[in-house]
Amino acid sequence: SFSEKISLKTHLLVHEGIRYPCNQCDKSFSQKSNLKKHSLVHEGIRHPCNQCDKSFSQKSYLKMHLLGHEGIRYTCNCCLKTFSLKSYLKKHLHRVMSRISF
Repeated sequence: SFSEKISLKTHLLVHEGIRYPCNQCDKSFSQKSNLKKHSLVHEGIRHPCNQCDKSFSQKSYLKMHLLGHEGIRYTCNCCLKTFSLKSYLKKHLHRVMSRISF
């Protein structure tokens, strides 16, 4: 379900098959905004983590990564696998539940 009409409209565009190709590599994207984010990779600007040796092309990726350093873990009740972000656990659960047939 989509909480906002704009989210639904954006999602529906994916089904139209329109692709936005990167002019610097062979990747293409279903949303223009994702192509714009991707183009940062080619600019060479990096956002380094001050707690390890990783760096990221987008500040938002660094922020998500930093949450992992906080030590908070989210555990799957089915397989006991742990995740540093709640969103990672949700994705895992979605994959697990989609494999289970009732």
